[in-house]
Amino acid sequence: MAFLLFIVAFIVLFLLGTPIGFAMIASSVVYALSAGVDMAFFSMEAFTSLQNFMLTAIPMFMLTAEVMNSSTVADRMFNLANSTVGWIPGGLGHTNVLANVIFAGMSGSAAADATGIGFLSYKAMKDRGFDGPFSAAVTAAGSCIGPIIPPSIPVVIYAMVVSNASVGKLFLGGIIPGLMMGLVMMIYIYFISKKRHYPIERRPDVKAFITAFRQGLLPVLTPVVLLTTITLGIVTVTEGAAVTVLYSCFLGAVLYRRLGLKEFIGSLRRISLTIGTILVFFLAGKMFGFVFAKENLPQLVSTLFSGLSTNRYMVLLIINAFFLVLGCFSDPIVNIMLFVPIFTPMAASAGIDPTAIGIIIILNNMVGLLTPPVGGMVYVISGISKEPLEAVFREAVPFVVAYAILIVILCVFPGLITFIPNMLMG
Repeated sequence: MAFLLFIVAFIVLFLLGTPIGFAMIASSVVYALSAGVDMAFFSMEAFTSLQNFMLTAIPMFMLTAEVMNSSTVADRMFNLANSTVGWIPGGLGHTNVLANVIFAGMSGSAAADATGIGFLSYKAMKDRGFDGPFSAAVTAAGSCIGPIIPPSIPVVIYAMVVSNASVGKLFLGGIIPGLMMGLVMMIYIYFISKKRHYPIERRPDVKAFITAFRQGLLPVLTPVVLLTTITLGIVTVTEGAAVTVLYSCFLGAVLYRRLGLKEFIGSLRRISLTIGTILVFFLAGKMFGFVFAKENLPQLVSTLFSGLSTNRYMVLLIINAFFLVLGCFSDPIVNIMLFVPIFTPMAASAGIDPTAIGIIIILNNMVGLLTPPVGGMVYVISGISKEPLEAVFREAVPFVVAYAILIVILCVFPGLITFIPNMLMG
């Protein structure tokens, strides 16, 4: 009866338009009251989840991106990307993708990429003559690269809920898949741009390219600094996040002299709003997880799926299908917190590398950011660009298909994920 009330409360609140995080919290409280759970114990279980030291890495990665956006760093990276690939058929579409790949090494967040350098790229594409919905779809799909290429906020959360997961290995494991995401996007952009006769940029001379490279080099080194210090064991992930903040502040305030106290305070204010949303989801996921554990749902689901098959490819098919569908309806943070602990033991029993399954699950959730009805990144880009939502979803379909094909490739060849982590960290 308590679980039935929990389900009914969540559905009713969701249908009434209550933000999903608050609907999850409220329905969990309904369950605790109806099941006779000690509320003091319930509250302690929920809020102790926020006392994890690794959580502090998330706002620091976000602050790095905000500081970069508040100074001239984003413009420098855009110019570097444009000088590198803008002259290829597809022009600023390729620039948009490469700029997101570069910026992904700083933010770890799809939203930060979309609203920062992504929106800058969108405006450039539209002003140059690209269709608005197509420009928005490229930006939305490109921003999904951010959580795959290190650093990555979903990776940090994944490592918090999976005890044997190595953040360092997951960071390194995302490098090749992230670059492949950019590659499959650029292949599609190339052919569709030739078909639609989109403009291309003039190929820069050697002097112009060297100038753009010199101006963008130091920002591009941000993920190199982070990964090197983590891989060598000099810093933890949280300490590495703090290093990236200091590095970005040094670039913006000292070298480029475009980051003052006012801009820095503005960055802090913006990430405070965003991190608040993330923490609400984190708390809601923990409370939902408590209800699931109380009802033994993880064990039931694990037993059900384990009974179906222990074949590696069948297990991967089940996990991919589950997270692809789930990603259409729920936030990646919630999906990772609630369901990753259920499926990772099944993956381990099938002999699937923990780093490989981690990146595959996160990539599945990124696809969900492009698919209706939720489609988080499409809604974000459509909102700030004022492009029709349906048109952006339609233009995003080929990128969803490309990412799905990439997931299949990674499942068949997991070495693409594990090669760099195994080489550098054993």
